Amino acid sequence: MSPGPQSTPDSRFIEALTRYQPVLEAFCHANLASRENAHDVLQQTNVKLWEKSADWNPETEFLPWAFAVTRFTMLSFFRDKMRDRLVFDPDVIESMAAETETAATELPERQEALGHCLKKLTPDQRGLLHAHYTEGRPLREIARTTHRTESAVKMNLLRLRHSLGDCIQLQLRKTNA
Repeated sequence: MSPGPQSTPDSRFIEALTRYQPVLEAFCHANLASRENAHDVLQQTNVKLWEKSADWNPETEFLPWAFAVTRFTMLSFFRDKMRDRLVFDPDVIESMAAETETAATELPERQEALGHCLKKLTPDQRGLLHAHYTEGRPLREIARTTHRTESAVKMNLLRLRHSLGDCIQLQLRKTNA
């Protein structure tokens, strides 16, 4: 979506930040162990991006600039956490960030492929995935409500993840061919 003739630098910044928010969120989740930490870093990143919005040139790509700010925010987060306990070395964090940056930019295509692949599953399979990954229900609870063993639920989820992963890769190859 290109900016309109009356758009200001602030409105172009807000459009870009809004458009790429899911990508930045995925980037944070891929680099941080917990949802809470990823959410905190994303919020800190949004504040820093806003504070530095005047530094962004609207004629350049937003995402590489935003990834750089996010990486520095993560490094600050990890530095602060190192005072509490053992965490990754900054070089490891940089390496992980570079890899997940690439993966995060592919998020829209991957989400579309996932949607296609989820449609191929049975309602029971989608329900199982939804219960565990969307609702966050523990395996024990899912096993009890579906009258299965916890091991059977765990194995089912593992098989579904592998199947979805294969399907997504196939869809991405078809899309990029």
